[in-house]
Amino acid sequence: MDLHYYEGMKTSLAHLPENKQQELQRAVEIIREETDLDMLILFGSYARGDWVEDLDPETLHYRYQSDFDLLIVTETHQQANKIESNNQLTQRLLKTIHRTPISLIAEDIHFVNKRLRKSQYFYVDIKKEGVVLFDSGKLELTEPVELTLEERKKFAQEDFEYWFNTAKDYLKHYKYALNDNSFNKAAFELHQATERLYGATLLVFTRYKPSTHDLAKLAQRAASAEPQFLTVFPQGTEEEKARFKLLRKAYVDARYKPSFSITRQELTWLAQRVEYLQTLTEKLCRDKIASYA
Repeated sequence: MDLHYYEGMKTSLAHLPENKQQELQRAVEIIREETDLDMLILFGSYARGDWVEDLDPETLHYRYQSDFDLLIVTETHQQANKIESNNQLTQRLLKTIHRTPISLIAEDIHFVNKRLRKSQYFYVDIKKEGVVLFDSGKLELTEPVELTLEERKKFAQEDFEYWFNTAKDYLKHYKYALNDNSFNKAAFELHQATERLYGATLLVFTRYKPSTHDLAKLAQRAASAEPQFLTVFPQGTEEEKARFKLLRKAYVDARYKPSFSITRQELTWLAQRVEYLQTLTEKLCRDKIASYA
């Protein structure tokens, strides 16, 4: 079946299995009931068609799976902020859409169009690859200013070298702290290494890194750009979830909360995952940079 287009953007979900289409249709209904939005766009792996899912046959839980990545576009910044903090919406989606996690971003039209004009290809690629799920007709996405391949390669190479090298420095500091039995300090350094590896990836693939220290959000963005990043922190068991949560909390709690506690065993497991992230980041980023030639 041919895809339909809306101002250069797809509007058909025909490339997805029927169960995924039904989940998305229900998600759209809930979002429209709970929010004041003007446009809703599916982007990332489910828009491109390269989503992944890994179901553990023993636990029948997903070790990792792609999210539905959804961009809500509003008229004002205040509307976008209200949606971002709408816990009722988050809970309804979580309780209703059981099989596929949903990652929501809300931005106002001025923010999105400014990024399109600045050639931030996270947004440029959303306009190219995204699927419009709802449109009120009130707003219009501007035509993006495209970078040449040479420009993309230059920016990507510079960003990769800076963020990847600082990540390596933090991994060294982690090892010093671990050897010194300073476990909380080691956890913080490991968090910082992880954040910078995701930063390198996002800048190489999308030229946009959101201003957050939340590793879950950065991991979602990285996996949206390249699904292989889903394999870094598996979530198939309670232990895996708990350890990743410790790493997420380390940015603040490891420095400022006396109650924060992490063991050498937990740190060693997490460090192995971060070293795998380092290897994956270097390979996939270098491949992406080479593709701009």
